[in-house]
Amino acid sequence: MAGERAHLEGFREITAVCTRPSHRRRGYGRALVHALATSRVEEGETPFLHVPRSNHAAIELYRSLGFVPRRRLMVTVLRKPTRDA
Repeated sequence: MAGERAHLEGFREITAVCTRPSHRRRGYGRALVHALATSRVEEGETPFLHVPRSNHAAIELYRSLGFVPRRRLMVTVLRKPTRDA
């Protein structure tokens, strides 16, 4: 699956790119990202996405589709404390 989320003037985020582990390396993710990116470019927008540095397979896929790293971001995840804390 793949979708779109953030939309800034001239830019659109491709997000939630996922493939079931048993179906990986069959070109599904590539086809989805390519279709979304192509449609964005045809609409005059620049597609972008984010990926954790540890997700080497996704980075390899995105680079093979022409995406290039632009920024490294630090993300902090906050969780609601449990009652035991």
